[in-house]
Amino acid sequence: MCGIFGFITSAGEGPDIARLRRLALVTQTRGAHAFGLAWLDADGAIQTFKTPGAASDHLDELERCRDAVVMVGHCRYATHGSPRDNRNNHPHPAGSGQLIHNGVVHNHDELIRRHGLAPQTQCDSEVLALLMTRCPGTIAQRSAWVAAQAMGDLALLGIWRRPARLLVSRRGRPLHFGQSDHGFYFASLASGLPGQVKQVVDHSTRVLVYTGRRLRLESKPIRL
Repeated sequence: MCGIFGFITSAGEGPDIARLRRLALVTQTRGAHAFGLAWLDADGAIQTFKTPGAASDHLDELERCRDAVVMVGHCRYATHGSPRDNRNNHPHPAGSGQLIHNGVVHNHDELIRRHGLAPQTQCDSEVLALLMTRCPGTIAQRSAWVAAQAMGDLALLGIWRRPARLLVSRRGRPLHFGQSDHGFYFASLASGLPGQVKQVVDHSTRVLVYTGRRLRLESKPIRL
């Protein structure tokens, strides 16, 4: 059991840091072994931070995301790979993007052998990130294919650049969203989200795109 949260702007403004702090603390109840972030900075580059330990010990790191147009955060409950080895913690590189995962990939060893993967960590979630580079198509199409390979419920958030994109996928694991005046927030748990909180449609994957001061869906959601 891990927890994930994220944000994408709808008007070019960064997230409410006080809200991100609340979301991180709520999400920490699902995992306090490690804490990680990925965000798109003001220069259009993806930055990451991750560390062993609970989110509550590192809340000041969220200041890094003040100007981010898209960001994701992860609170880890370790199942595969010690959180003391920071390589095992999230986010994980997914080609030119960064991916975070809630769930357990029960067949990760089989997937490594079947697809000839070369993981750099002991974390089962890294396999999903590596598989994102093994399939053609859009990010949504690739994430749907990756989910089909994996045994186990999951929720995924991921970020890409040029343009700024947020991947949102859910199969079985909890994932909620709420809308504020300046963007959409996502989190495993509903507490702390703005507005009228709803669940992300189960068994679905979609990509939100922010470009030209406009937020839109990249394409229709794909069923997982």
